[in-house]
Amino acid sequence: MRLTGFLSSEEVGAIHRNALRVLAETGVLVEHEAMLGRLEALGGQVDHATSRVRFAPNLVERYLFGRPREEPQASIPKVTLFSGVYQSYYLDPASGELLPFDEDLLGFYFALARSLPGMGWLGVLGVPFRVEGVPDACGPLLEKVVAWKNGVEPCGTVQSTQMCEPLLELFACHAAFSGKPIGELFLARGYMISPLRVARLECEQLLFFAERGLRMTLGHQPSQGLTAPVTFAGAVTLALAEQIFLFLLDRALHEKAALELTATVMTMDPRTAMALYGRPEQQRINAAFGDLGRFYGCPCRGHTGLSDAKAPSFEAGAQKATGALITALALGEGSIEAGLLGVDEICSPLQMVLDVELAASLNALFAQPAIDDEACGAEEVAAIVGRGGNFLDSDLTACRCRTEFFLPKTWSTQLVSGWNSSGRKRDVDLAREWVAAFRSNYAPVGHIPPDEERELLAIVHRAAGRLDTAA
Repeated sequence: MRLTGFLSSEEVGAIHRNALRVLAETGVLVEHEAMLGRLEALGGQVDHATSRVRFAPNLVERYLFGRPREEPQASIPKVTLFSGVYQSYYLDPASGELLPFDEDLLGFYFALARSLPGMGWLGVLGVPFRVEGVPDACGPLLEKVVAWKNGVEPCGTVQSTQMCEPLLELFACHAAFSGKPIGELFLARGYMISPLRVARLECEQLLFFAERGLRMTLGHQPSQGLTAPVTFAGAVTLALAEQIFLFLLDRALHEKAALELTATVMTMDPRTAMALYGRPEQQRINAAFGDLGRFYGCPCRGHTGLSDAKAPSFEAGAQKATGALITALALGEGSIEAGLLGVDEICSPLQMVLDVELAASLNALFAQPAIDDEACGAEEVAAIVGRGGNFLDSDLTACRCRTEFFLPKTWSTQLVSGWNSSGRKRDVDLAREWVAAFRSNYAPVGHIPPDEERELLAIVHRAAGRLDTAA
């Protein structure tokens, strides 16, 4: 059950050809001389007067196709769950108010996520609350401390080159307490500015870590109609050109860089110029990238399973479901960011519970059925038909009903009469009860030793002091 051939081979060829044309004719603005030197050594044609690098199509194809192909496995599609907190509000499940996060709410939100079945990666981008005595400029440092304290992953914010040294100190400290090598724990991430620009700060940070044997990753997130052409083909072409460039940039810094595509194109609403996550155009672009990944013989992931809705609703469920479904069918794996609403500005415990049910239902849809003589049930049919009745109390039903059926906890299971008599509860009401029951037994738990937290915070405060001195 896979969606392949969303694009024809001719359409894939046209997008590939035009992406190479963009890199050859327009090129990429790289605002750092040393980085331009690295790209020039890779074979790029650098115009130092304009800080722009271009790549000849035959050179790009040598890097793209001169590596071992990774053929996609004929696997059953799946939907994975993850949950993150960004610069977000907390949607209170009792009052419906948007509250600012604090340490208690953040700890509760991640504890709830950890308790739910099927949950994968948990992480935090930045810190959604102020910490007394720590300036905003030290947010990338606090992100790591807050993440590790809550037993989740930091997203790898760097922001300022001044943060590079103290970030290394933090990772070294955390590595020492965890007994793991720093290279296994290190995570730093920045973003290319679309269209086709890498800023000086990101270049400085990439080089800083590369010179110390560590890999910082650079992503991008163009928006169709805003920072990418409005046409489907144009948005995919620009996004692919930037993805190929990011591969070449990684190759200029790390000899063993691997090609991996990630469909991360957002969609602009032409009435408001807002870049949004939940529109069908984004899922079509994800499907197109699946065909491009097969063309290049490389892994491909899609950014999906999100919503623009501001509260649990039909809009939220429909956007998350269609995104995860199409991406899973096209790429083999879709995802749902459990609890996230409002693009990434709202975190809702109720939506988190509903998203867990949604992911389970999609995986039940993809499940490979058991086909054997017993499952075909010829003997069951003969026995039931012979004595009349139905299959409700048959041996096969007793043995297999829990594995054959998806058994949700928040979806409707009654006719109207039963629903009326049991309190007329909707999925959101049942999710609210689920969250309230968890809250009643919740107790905060620290995931790092107090000594480690003190040392990590001391590093943060020393970095803040150096910022004050420099000012």
